[in-house]
Formats: sequence, C-alpha cells, structure tokens
Amino acid sequence: MKSKAACAQLERRVQALEKELADCESRNGSDRLNQRYLEAILNNTNLPIYLKNADYSYILVNRQYERLAHITNAQIRGKDDFAIFPEPVARLFRTQDEEVVRRRTLIEFEETIPLPDGARTFLTAKFPLIDDEGGVYAVGGVCTDITAHKKAEAELREAEEKFRGIFEHSPVGIVHIDKNGAITESNEKLADILGTTVKEIVGIDALKSVPVEQMRTAIVTALSGKITHYEGNYSPVAGGAQRDIHTVFSPIFSSDGAITGVMGICEDITRRRRAEDALRKAHDELEQRVAERTVQLDRRTLRLEETNIALKILLEKREEDKKELEERVMFNIEKFICPYLEKLKVRCPDTAQQAILKVIQSNLDEINSSFAHKQKDNLATLTPAQLQIADLVRQGLSTKEIALILNLSPATVACHRQEIRKRLFLTNKKINLQASLMMLFPAVI
Repeated sequence: MKSKAACAQLERRVQALEKELADCESRNGSDRLNQRYLEAILNNTNLPIYLKNADYSYILVNRQYERLAHITNAQIRGKDDFAIFPEPVARLFRTQDEEVVRRRTLIEFEETIPLPDGARTFLTAKFPLIDDEGGVYAVGGVCTDITAHKKAEAELREAEEKFRGIFEHSPVGIVHIDKNGAITESNEKLADILGTTVKEIVGIDALKSVPVEQMRTAIVTALSGKITHYEGNYSPVAGGAQRDIHTVFSPIFSSDGAITGVMGICEDITRRRRAEDALRKAHDELEQRVAERTVQLDRRTLRLEETNIALKILLEKREEDKKELEERVMFNIEKFICPYLEKLKVRCPDTAQQAILKVIQSNLDEINSSFAHKQKDNLATLTPAQLQIADLVRQGLSTKEIALILNLSPATVACHRQEIRKRLFLTNKKINLQASLMMLFPAVI
C-alpha cells in the first residue's frame, strides 16, 4: 500500500514537474519572442540607444549608435566612456550618468559629441533602471540628433539679429501692424519722425488712432492684400511744425496665403520737399527771366532788322546816287569836254600842244575806264549802223567780211569801228574790241 501511494505521489510530482517545465518552456519562448521584438525595434530606429550597467560600462548599443560611433556592439560591450571617447567627453558623460543615478529620474541633456563623421549635437534622455529592492542597476540613454535643428536655430538667430540690426538702425521708419490693425513693432526712427516714443506707438490701434484719414485708408487697403502709398503732411504728436512724409504699406502673407499683418516703411521727406519747392521756384524764376530776356532780344532783333532795312535802303540810294554821278561825269566828259578837245586838236597844230592834248585825252579816257562796268548804258550812244557793225564784230567777222555783208567800203567799216571804240571809251587802249563786246555786252547785242 505504501508503495502504491508513493508511486502515485511520485507520478503526480512528475506530472507537476512536466507541467512546470512546459510552462517554463512556454515562458522562455515568449521571452525570446519579446526579445526579438525589442531587438528589432532598437535596431530599426534612427535614434542612437545604449544601456550601461551600474559600473557605467556598456551592456548594449543599437545599430544606429554603431553607425554614428563607427564601433560594433561587441567592441563596446564591457567598456566605459573613457575607453571610447576623449577624456573631456567621457568626463561629461560620467557626470551626467552619476546625476541620473543620484536623482533616480529621467533627465535630458544637450551635448555635442565629436564623432568620426564630425561633431554632432544630441538631445539625450538618460534614465535609471531600478530593481525590486530600489537599487539602480543600469542607466539607459536615447539620443536625438538635433545638429540640423541647432544649425537652423543658429541661422535663424543670426537672421533675427541681422533683421533687428536693420530694423533698429534703418534710416527710415519701420512699423508692423497685425491683422487687427494694432501696432506690434516700431523702430526708433519712426518714433523720431512722428515726434513720440516707441513705447507710445506700440499697442495703439492704427485704424482708430492714426490722425490722418488717408493714412488709415492706406492701412485698410494693405490689410486687404494690396501695396499702398501715402504721401502728405503729418503733425507730430508732441507738437511742432508739420512734416512731409512718404509711407508705403505692404501686406504680409503667411505660408498658406493668409494675410497676417502689414509692414509700413515711413520716410521723412520734409527736406526733399523744401529742396523741390526751392528748385521749382528757381526754375520758375529762371523761366520768367528767360521769357523777359527773350522779349528784350525780340525787341532788339526788331530794331536791328529795322536798322538793317534802313541801311539797305541807304546803300541802295548811295548806289543809285553813285550810278547817277558816274553817268553824269561820263555824259559831261563826252558832251562838254570831248567836243572842245577835238576842236583844240584841229586848231593847235603845234607838236607840243598836240602832246598836251593827247595827255588830256588819255586822262579823260582813264577816268571813263574807271566806269567800265557802266559801258552797257553807252550802247544807247551808238547809232543803228554802229550797233549792226558792233554785233558783227562781236561775232568775229573781219572788216572786209563786214563790208561785204553790209555793202560798204572797208574804209567806212574801219571808221565805224574807231567810232565804236571811242564811244565805248576804248580809244588808245590795248583792248580787243571783240573781246570787250563779248565780255561786257553779250546779253544786249
């Protein structure tokens, strides 16, 4: 009986052990599956993750950590930070780990780490692993690479500093108005132009408090999405002389196209306006002086024209008088002196007297020659027969040819030729009669 009871008890014990073994195998399989899941998560995330034991030696690191540090899990396991990183970096990590153990809570650290691919900045969340007895047996860390974010922050900060520098030191006034019409930003230059302070400007409702209606209208138009301008007078808040200002209001759009506010650029153009007014006044005065001077010149020109006409008339009169005088002199010589000179030649046969008469005749001919350009009028003194012979001489006919044509004797023609020379004041001159007739009287004969 005891043997059977012992066997039954042993059999139940074996069954219990078999069941316990099956449960253990089931749990181990489940644990292995969970471990594979955990490893898959750790090795497929883009965040570096590591775990250190209580001595701050590495227990494991994931693949992203391996890629960044250029080290494998097998190479780093069992080593601390001083065996992997430079002493200053290792000292920083150790100080952080000790703080996590001391405070027994998750702490975030921002750290810059020199890596083979260059320095990178991480935001690392370090946390303690605590056992059932309350002791810290490990320290874990999850790193987020914020290098690009920090670079963007630095660039944004630099851009903001540049904008602030431009904003504060701009030679023109700058104002920002939100979509409700409230002024949110203003630089000192705008306050100076408006005769007030930045503190007094910021916060006011531009749609209600701006004293110039046209300027309020321009702001409303800009809030509707259009760039607008205002140019005109503005009275400073603190009083004093009015100023001329030019303001441009431009709408500000968000990335989705919505209007978020208005940017205004204001310039004090008082000095420019005064300069323009002075220039305009000077221009008008110059135009007036030019007009007056033009009138004076026109008057002088008219007087000069009248004087020129008078001089022309006088010159024409002088020419006429000269012509008349020349004709009178030639007429008197021919009618009143030459006839008596011919009589003297007949009555004074003495050789000396004839010589004197010849000199007188030569001088008279010289006087007549000075009026050679007037010989055309002397054709009127020629008889019809002489005019006929003069025409034939001009044509180049000889004395015999002329005598034959006119049925005259050569002696008669020669006599007429001598008379023609005499009447044309060519006597005793070595001047060809034909050439004189062709040159002086071609259009008449």
